[in-house]
Amino acid sequence: MMLRSERLWWMVGPVVGMLLGVLDAVVNHVPVMLGEGGIASAERGGWSHAAEFAGLILDAGWAWAATAVLAGWWVSRHARPAIGMLRGALAGGLALGFATASYYGANLLLDGSAWWGVAPRFWLIASVLLGPPLGVVGAAIGLPGLAGVVAALVVPAGAALQTAVLPPPAASVMAEPVRWSVWIAAIVAAVLAAGRSRSRSAVASPAGAGPGPLGG
Repeated sequence: MMLRSERLWWMVGPVVGMLLGVLDAVVNHVPVMLGEGGIASAERGGWSHAAEFAGLILDAGWAWAATAVLAGWWVSRHARPAIGMLRGALAGGLALGFATASYYGANLLLDGSAWWGVAPRFWLIASVLLGPPLGVVGAAIGLPGLAGVVAALVVPAGAALQTAVLPPPAASVMAEPVRWSVWIAAIVAAVLAAGRSRSRSAVASPAGAGPGPLGG
């Protein structure tokens, strides 16, 4: 099973990217599907609010960056560092490229939006430029020491920063829940990354300590 999954590592980026793109497009259209597209956010039903919550998260740049990082981490888990970095770069680029293409493709099917306009071209170029380095960040999460911790903190820090600088639109009834959810998740992720670093250091210290001068 492990050998088979290793041979199919290159599919991770396209699959993860397509899931993100299609899901993002669909949740953004849920209010319209329910006939609540022209209704104020506060007056919509529970399903529309749930979709609005998910849409505000999936539309955020940090969520797309996290997808590339996740793909890079996944494909590099069982590879040597150098090979893992190459896999991560490819997976990150494919993830964002397929996410962009599937997002605009789904919008085309749902509401007839233009697939090959200025925005799709811009974001496809951005995917090519930003996806590989983000995938490398994901691959670096498995590295020991400070490098792995810093890589693990990239997404939480980016999510907290974007939420603080570019918060969800105040007109949305889900703006505050999204802001608090992102901040709490970022704090939890940062604590887990710090704990991971300490546990690795604790494991490495006894192994790296040799016998004393008297053999004790």
